[in-house]
Amino acid sequence: MDLLAPPARTLNFDAFWRWLQEHTNCILRCGSPDMTLFDHDDFHWMLMEEERQHVLQLIKGKSLVGEMVMVGREVSEVTISPDPDADPQAGHFLAELMGGPKEDPQVLYHFIMAHGIEPIAGHQGFKH
Repeated sequence: MDLLAPPARTLNFDAFWRWLQEHTNCILRCGSPDMTLFDHDDFHWMLMEEERQHVLQLIKGKSLVGEMVMVGREVSEVTISPDPDADPQAGHFLAELMGGPKEDPQVLYHFIMAHGIEPIAGHQGFKH
């Protein structure tokens, strides 16, 4: 018997950014078409806003490991669905931040999260 995947959830960039700020320890990796940042036990994620841009930094101690700068106004929608490349038992989710022309939207940024956007029982601020 095949189990149907839960439907993708769509929201706007501001709602996703607010949610992401509360779930920085749940980011497994993120990137754009040009780069990818990977989580590690020795790293932590820092999110901030500067001059109408959304900045995500990966930090080790006090040293910057990598940085991704997103222009939120260019994102037309964020789609969150189970990660098609992960083991279904892992429960990882893919967030794709779409932008560009309406007739041909492109993935501007992506996030792999340890869980979906629905609250999960027992979720805490520690790495999963």
